[in-house]
Parts: sequence; C-alpha cells; structure tokens
Amino acid sequence: MPKQLVILETMPSADDFYGLYWNRRPFVVRGGIPQNHLMDLIGADELAGLALEEAPQSRMVRTAGDLKDWSCQFGPFSEDDFKDAGDQGWILLVQNVEQFHPQTATLLRHFNFAPRWLMDDVMASYSTPGGTVGPHIDSYHVFLVQGEGMRRWKVGRQPIENEVYVEGLDLKILADEYDGDEVEVTSGDVLYLPPKFAHESATLENSLTFSVGFLGPKLSELFGGYGQYLSGLEERDQRYVGAGLMGDSAGFAISGDAVDHLRGSLDEQLKTMDFTQWLVAFFSGSSHEGFGNYSEREDVLAANDLQEKLNEGGSLIKPEYVKFAITATNTGSFQLGFDNQNFALHEGLLPVIQEFMKEEAVNLKNMPGLFDQSSTFELLLDLYNHQALELA
Repeated sequence: MPKQLVILETMPSADDFYGLYWNRRPFVVRGGIPQNHLMDLIGADELAGLALEEAPQSRMVRTAGDLKDWSCQFGPFSEDDFKDAGDQGWILLVQNVEQFHPQTATLLRHFNFAPRWLMDDVMASYSTPGGTVGPHIDSYHVFLVQGEGMRRWKVGRQPIENEVYVEGLDLKILADEYDGDEVEVTSGDVLYLPPKFAHESATLENSLTFSVGFLGPKLSELFGGYGQYLSGLEERDQRYVGAGLMGDSAGFAISGDAVDHLRGSLDEQLKTMDFTQWLVAFFSGSSHEGFGNYSEREDVLAANDLQEKLNEGGSLIKPEYVKFAITATNTGSFQLGFDNQNFALHEGLLPVIQEFMKEEAVNLKNMPGLFDQSSTFELLLDLYNHQALELA
C-alpha cells in the first residue's frame, strides 16, 4: 500500500486543508510552530503542578514490557507520585490546559484554517522514554504539536471502522496490527490526524506534546440539546394534536401520512431562526463540564467606565481560549454564539467581531467608529462584562 503520510514545509491554506486533508489524510508540518512561540507554552514543571490540583482532568499511564502490567491512574496527583514514577516508562496527560494557562491558548492562533468552533481543548502531555498510551484511534481530529524532545509516531494509512481492543486493560489499546508509516518529530513539528486513523508513539527522549483536538457532537447530542432549548420557548414548543389523521391511524396503527407529518414538523422547526440561534450558542459552549457558564466578572464595568478606558487608548481583545461561533442568516444579519448564549448582529457589527475572532486588538485607532452606534458599544460592554473580552 502506498505511503499515506504527507510531509509539508508550511501549514496548509484553508482551501488545501479541507480539500486534501480534512477527514482524508494525515500530514506532518516540519517546524510548523516557531520556536519563540513554543517558549511561551506551559513547561513540564508547571504541567506537573497543574496535575496536583483538583480542577484539571489529568491521568498518568505507566507502561511495562508486558501489556497486562500497564496501568492508568487519574489525578489529582501528589508529589510522591512523580518521585515514585522514575525516569522512564510513563506519560502524564492533562486536559484543558488552555483554560488554566492562557499563554498555551495562544497556540490556537496557528490553527485558524481549522474550524475553531469545533475546538475541544488543548491537552498537554509529558512523556519519558518508553512512555506511551499504546496504539489507538480517536473519534476526533487532532493536531499534535511537539513542544520539546523527540517522538517517533506510527500513523495508519486508512481509517479503522471496526476496531478491536485488548481485553482486561483500563486503556483502549488496539488488539490488531495495522499498516502505517513512521515519522520522527522534533520541537515545532505538527502532526495532523483525522478521526479513526490508528496511531502510536515511541518517546525517544523526554517530550512535551500539545494535542489540539476538534470534536463534533453526536446526533443524539444535537437532538437533545435543541429539544431542551425548544422546551424553554413555550409558544414554539407546540404539542402534536394529530391534525389530519384518518381511519388508517385507528387503534395502534401509525399511518404513513402521520409519520410524514411528524417528520415534516421536525424539519419545519429546523428551518427556523430558533434553530440558527440555538446552533451558534451550542457550538460556542464548552464540551467539558465545569467550564463556561456565562458568568459576570467580579469587576463589572459601567458603560462610561469602559468608554473612558477606550478613550484613554485602551484596547479590547478576545483571549484565544474564548470560543466564538458565527453564522449568517437568510435575512442578511448574523448570529454570534459565546458561552452557550446567542447575540443578533447587524452587518455593521461584523468587522469588529471579525477582528476579535483573529485575536486582534480593537481600539479607537483601528476602529474609530466604535461609539457611532449604541448597539455596537452595548454588545462590547456585555461581552467584556461576561469575560469574552479583556482590556489590553
């Protein structure tokens, strides 16, 4: 079978990414992340410190020569856990690092060609020689950024649809061999893996790796989420009253016409603005419990205070860890989602929001018309007071 793994010298354009690689083919970008940027990301000691805390989800996988001796321990950990681990044969993985270490979140700027409204989290892992989680597959898209050290990856050439796992382990390790390509990655290299492509790593020297994951919802989550949203709109949440039923629906029989009518009712609801408003809110929420609840900051600003800070030369900026979702409507307006909330935008607001989505600073020098429309300023104030924006 021909080699599937592509080696690139630069990150792909958005058109190339979706046309050639997304859901299709893995690739490696040599030196995809500049060294000066890697220096700002969380280090090994800080990562171990995070794993001592209650809030981050963390786990340590210890490996041995025999699979049956492998183990997976969940945090929070103690300092003794790291002392006892030794200097070989283990890997520490910590989820949602972008929420706890804002500088690590700046890594996301390099992936604006990917659908950041599907971004799940940035997981950081520290591995010693021999440390690995074994051959496995993921149900999401992932970019593996090598921060420090060197690892060798084996990447499958085709997605695996009916995987079989080794029994009796806490880890989902593939039981069967797979055809794959091997590649060594060093600091700054980026490996992209579509869903279901088997992969495994061998840590050649102490390594720090950042996994930027993009995870889509299940259909059941979409149906359930929209149903819950609709239940709060009493005037829209119409009860089925059996309009148009005929004799062929007597007794326990549901006629074909009744089935079509019920299906049509659902389809009709999905074409409404209600669904669009819910969708941007849904995709802007966190997929991890405990993050995101549209809470006001402690130091809420009044409108005149924010206006004064901007007049004095201040800027507003969206932190990289804040997720936005935006879509156009069939009326020419836009819907913006942030932290499970939705906001209606008129066309004049779009340039301002687009600057925020680039993680660029917005101020009266580059956007002199910020105060021209009260609706623009009111939205900025609302977003700032609910921690979507920060003053720079």
